[in-house]
Amino acid sequence: MSALQYHVLWLAVALACIALASAWITWHQARRDLRRRQAEEALDALARYAEWVAQQRRVVRFAGEAPSAHAALVKARQLQQAGFPELAPAMVGLLEVHAQMLDFLWRQQLLRAADPEAWLESDHDGRFLALWREHQLAVHQLAEQLRERVGELAVDAEPESVYPV
Repeated sequence: MSALQYHVLWLAVALACIALASAWITWHQARRDLRRRQAEEALDALARYAEWVAQQRRVVRFAGEAPSAHAALVKARQLQQAGFPELAPAMVGLLEVHAQMLDFLWRQQLLRAADPEAWLESDHDGRFLALWREHQLAVHQLAEQLRERVGELAVDAEPESVYPV
């Protein structure tokens, strides 16, 4: 093997290594960007959903879960499952509180329709606020875990923005 062939071979090996490193860096960056976009979308969906929950305190009559709130919760769950499977326990906690919230709101609506006096005496607001605090905690935990996974995100509407201080 001549000196020229030897140097060409090493140059080819070096270029191949550079190409592999470049491909790995590009893949890693694309994956990180995808996770960041998924986290931003999930945080946005959580914010829309949390806003609907906060509105339930102010509505006169509970009419069921709004399609937009349901869609936002489904979107957050799908993004969590696709991009952040390690956050499943936090999502399950949120879904449990969500189920309790819907059950409470439906029961209160039925009580209000059947016996308005009993509804007034049932401390609806206090019980709603207790559930709402649980819900707020579950949303915040999930949002914080999302942020920890991808670093601090600049999102216009964060879930805590719908909760009064």
